[in-house]
Amino acid sequence: MVELLVVLAIIGVLVALMLPAVQMAREASRRSTCQNNLRQVGVATLNFETAHGKFPPGKKWSGPRTDPNTFDYAWACIILNHLEEEAIYDKIDFNYKLVSPENIPATSQIISTYLCPSASTLEPHRSPGGFIQGLGGQPGEGLGCIDYLGISGPDKKKPNPVTGVDYGPQRGILLGTKGLEKEDILIEPPSVTTAKITDGLSNTLMVAECTGRGADVNSQGEIKGLTGAWALGGNITHIKKGVNDEEPPKVWEDERVFSDHPGGANSLAADGSVHFLTDDMEPQVLRSYCSRNGEEIVEALGK
Repeated sequence: MVELLVVLAIIGVLVALMLPAVQMAREASRRSTCQNNLRQVGVATLNFETAHGKFPPGKKWSGPRTDPNTFDYAWACIILNHLEEEAIYDKIDFNYKLVSPENIPATSQIISTYLCPSASTLEPHRSPGGFIQGLGGQPGEGLGCIDYLGISGPDKKKPNPVTGVDYGPQRGILLGTKGLEKEDILIEPPSVTTAKITDGLSNTLMVAECTGRGADVNSQGEIKGLTGAWALGGNITHIKKGVNDEEPPKVWEDERVFSDHPGGANSLAADGSVHFLTDDMEPQVLRSYCSRNGEEIVEALGK
């Protein structure tokens, strides 16, 4: 009996020693899958650029915002037919809102490339399977989610470290129209071509992780936005703070760089390369990587 107990104790110690190693191996595999997802997004985005001579808009409108029936859709929706998701793209009728019954069969599809396998901290209106849920019948129930956030540039009110002048809006790659002149009548933002990325494609970020998002709901239960949905145009942001600088739910509300990977988050540069952004990266450095033409002098992004 004593010998049996000793053997069991030894086995218990070995299991305790092995468990962290197993967990680390699993996370390494999940992180690798996440990076591969971003590489596929990069290939699709660059294929779009090759086909159209410009990068996709981060957000596009169906018409002028002065029209109450106008709706928006995202870069992640626009690049679908370059992501080998033509079947979903072809089912979308852009004459109708993407939360309409006509489009829910397409926009409620889960696109595995858009989901990080490490995402475990989830907004309450997001299911473990990656759907938006619990909206009480409000439009958007069942939409598929995305863990990758388009970058429109650094925060407009933060100064460029070279000039000392505030960046202003839409200085990145995947642009919206907010803050631009005549934004209420713009259907899509100005085109971003490779020639306009004077900081270099490899040193300009266009996508980063913001995992676990679902709906943005206020304290009265009203939906402010469905920022976690891959189809809708709210899936872009200006970068203000650093990596994992905030905790959920604030990080989702503010749309910051966030992930459940230990030590940082994955990102995608405009040349299609994928980089791991560490938690200790200075916010000013991160913002510099998010501008396409700021002429900031920063060390080249590592792999």
